[in-house]
Amino acid sequence: MKRILVLFLVLVTTIFAEVKTELTSYKVLVDKDGVKSKVEATEATPGDIIGYNFFISNGTEEALERISPTIPVPAGTTFIPDEGDPKNYLVSINERDFSPYPIMQDGVPVDDSQYRLVSWNIEKLEPGESLNLEIQVKVNGGVN
Repeated sequence: MKRILVLFLVLVTTIFAEVKTELTSYKVLVDKDGVKSKVEATEATPGDIIGYNFFISNGTEEALERISPTIPVPAGTTFIPDEGDPKNYLVSINERDFSPYPIMQDGVPVDDSQYRLVSWNIEKLEPGESLNLEIQVKVNGGVN
């Protein structure tokens, strides 16, 4: 009976140990003194700054290796490169190939409104570790 109970507990632990991810958004407000605050993003208008936070937590008993969490840059927005965190991100303009920021075409940096994805190469996320990744975008006046 004890063996069955121990086996059951191991199975239950395995079932509930998981990798958790969550992507949330917020609006950035700047007061008259230049102090930034984050509020719930229920709607956006041209010129608004919207932030995206990607949270990943390793609830397994093994390290996650060589993962590439990615945050999409919505159409109609412009990526704000100084707000990417951590700073070692990669960007894509074609949703397939990734390069360090900025991507150059014919010796000229691609306009920030052309970026579609932001990604990070994470070598290892140990059991019990979590990570927050963040980008911000500015809502354009029209659809890109």
